[in-house]
Amino acid sequence: MAIIGVVNFGGQYNHLIKRRLEDMGFTARLISSIESLNVITRELDCLIISGGSWNIPGDLPRLGNAPRYVLEFPGPVLGICLGHQLMAYEYGGVLTSNRPEFGGVRVTIDDEDTILRGVDKEFTAWESHNVSVEREPAGFTVLAHSGTVRVQAMANERIRRYGVQFHPEVKHTQFGDVILRNFAELCR
Repeated sequence: MAIIGVVNFGGQYNHLIKRRLEDMGFTARLISSIESLNVITRELDCLIISGGSWNIPGDLPRLGNAPRYVLEFPGPVLGICLGHQLMAYEYGGVLTSNRPEFGGVRVTIDDEDTILRGVDKEFTAWESHNVSVEREPAGFTVLAHSGTVRVQAMANERIRRYGVQFHPEVKHTQFGDVILRNFAELCR
């Protein structure tokens, strides 16, 4: 059975991501961002880089090896909130701090791909961020947007990298379990 690593930055929802995956029958493990890339590559099949209270790029030194995980981990990677921003930054996207979102936000799907398969064209997602992705990195496709943020979700299928600005692990996000399950299915 595949093992999904959840990089724990101490954000309020890290343990919830692990629990949601386990409730769906997947094996998940919280890991520290200081684990070596060699160790996580040997022990994990895919990776979720979760949220936290830091900002990209200012707090990059606090993220340990997470930038390397984004760029070098051989399996599928899902970035959630901070992880989404880190992924965009590491692959050359543009971030902005003038479009914060908090609470329930309406998200519209632009391109239904692997992680958004089975999700309604519009849904409510739970947000908690000051920094957002203004422009996706080269090679990534914008999957969803909101009235405020142009890149609510993005993907690069070729390198198996996916990102969502919102928190699919919380019950306030409609179809959150579907999104997490879609990603976890890529790990098998």
